[in-house]
Amino acid sequence: MTLKGKTALVTGSSKGLGRAILLRLAAQGANVVVNYSRDESAANEVLDAAKALGVQAISVAADVSQVDGIQRLYDATVDEFGQVDIVVANAGMEKVNVPVADVTEEDFDLLFRVNTKGPYFVLREAARRIADNGRIITISSNTTTVPQIGVGLYGTSKVATGYLARVLALELGPRGITVNTIVPGPIDGAGIFTDPANNDYKQSLIAMVPIGRLGTTEDVAAIAAFLASDEAGLITGQQIVADGGMH
Repeated sequence: MTLKGKTALVTGSSKGLGRAILLRLAAQGANVVVNYSRDESAANEVLDAAKALGVQAISVAADVSQVDGIQRLYDATVDEFGQVDIVVANAGMEKVNVPVADVTEEDFDLLFRVNTKGPYFVLREAARRIADNGRIITISSNTTTVPQIGVGLYGTSKVATGYLARVLALELGPRGITVNTIVPGPIDGAGIFTDPANNDYKQSLIAMVPIGRLGTTEDVAAIAAFLASDEAGLITGQQIVADGGMH
């Protein structure tokens, strides 16, 4: 598979899963746009790593939970590369171990702004600007399909994007654009699992996985790279579950 000559925009790509996806796309030959909100040093590290793979890369500071930030990100991408061919709506926020009875209005507003509103308008802008035969990939969570105590808020905030992706697959299909959602289970070494204090919770989740381990960022990045490729041109409107069998 090669993505040579393509331009890939990955939201929230200065660390964690977004970083792994962006560098995997760069390794396949895509020019890449590193998006970050606050951590410029982390973004610069990813930028250097991408350039070391022999591709062109830029970094753009933009809060993709806000429409003006999303538009600025696309503007910078098109100004630098002329077009965008691959969009990965990755940026999101986790909040787990919070029973529904304990959720505050502030919690609700924050997670739905980051996990629902943000990706919605990232995809809206993709529908307006992505090149024909492009690839749109959203990142969801298996908490949308596997009910667990304490993830009611997080899971519901992630549901909408998967549905929107299926609608966009219908709307953009005539242009040769595919739209798919990756539905990972818990990811080792990312999100809340970068904190050793969550190790007991991590072990409880591993016990739920038939293959006996959590996923890694590289597991998900490999799926994203395939969906971004020409070889995946017949796959669209799908939710690709990658959770080791938890579902």
